[in-house]
Amino acid sequence: MIVEEARGIFSVPHSAAEGKNVIVLGEEIAFAIDVGTFPEEGRRMADFISERGYRPNRVIITHGHRDHILGGEAFRGADVFAPRKTVSEIRQQIPGLAKQMGLAEDAIRERVLHPTITFDRQLWLELGDRQLHLFPTPGHSPDIVSIYVSDCRLLVASDTVVTGIVPAIFHSSVELEASINRLKQLDIETLISGHGPVLHGQAIIQDWLNWLTSYIAGLRSAVSQMLAAGERDRGTIVESISFDAYIGDRLPKDRHGMPKRHRNAVAKIADEERAARGFD
Repeated sequence: MIVEEARGIFSVPHSAAEGKNVIVLGEEIAFAIDVGTFPEEGRRMADFISERGYRPNRVIITHGHRDHILGGEAFRGADVFAPRKTVSEIRQQIPGLAKQMGLAEDAIRERVLHPTITFDRQLWLELGDRQLHLFPTPGHSPDIVSIYVSDCRLLVASDTVVTGIVPAIFHSSVELEASINRLKQLDIETLISGHGPVLHGQAIIQDWLNWLTSYIAGLRSAVSQMLAAGERDRGTIVESISFDAYIGDRLPKDRHGMPKRHRNAVAKIADEERAARGFD
C-alpha cells in the first residue's frame, strides 16, 4: 500500500526486506526516490505519479545497490539524480548482480537505471513549494545519501537508517555510526527508512537512532575486548557476540535472516578492528 506519510510525500513498499521507496510531489514536479528491484515496482511508482497529474521524469537514486536501481524501466528517459560515487558503485555491482541473477552483464547494464545528473557532495532540489536537501551519509555504502524535507521535517534515510532489519555494513561501521550521529542533530518528525516501518514522532525517532549507534558501538567494544584478550579467530569472535545479547527484542529474530545479518555486522566490525591492529 502506498501511504502518505506527510503532505505530498508517500512511502512505497517494495519486495526487499520490508523495503521502502518514496514519492515526493511538489507544486508542478514530482520525484521518485529509488525504484526497487523489479520493473513492476518502478512501474507502480510511475503510474502513481502520472495519475496525480505529474510527469514521471525525475528520479533520485540514493545509492547503487540492486534494490534501488533495477526497477526503473518505467523511468527510461527521466532525469536521474545521484551522487557521483554511485556511477562507480553501480559499475562494481554489475558482475556480482549478473552472477546472482543468472544474466549476462550487458543485460544487467540495460536493466539498471543509470544516473544522468550527478553531484559531489550536497544538492538542493527545488519543487516550487518545497526543497529537497540531499547530503552524504556514508557507511552502509560509500556513495549513499539521505534526503531532508524541511517543510514537513521528514527524512528519507535510505539504508543509512533501517528500522526493520539489522543494519547492513558494506563500507564502514565507523562512517555509518558517524552518519547516524549527524542525523540525530536534525529536527525529524517523520523518518522513512530503507527497510522497515516508517517512524513518526521525535522521541520515537531519536530512540531508534540512539539504539542503532549504541548497537554499532557495542559490537565494536565487544570485538576490541576479545582482540585485547588475545582472541584472533574471526569465526570465534562472530559466534561469541550473540544476537540475543545485542539486539534482544528490538528486531524479530525469525524474519529476514536476522541472526545472519547480525553475524555479518559483527564480522565486518571484526575485520575492521583486526585490520586497524595489523592482524592478518
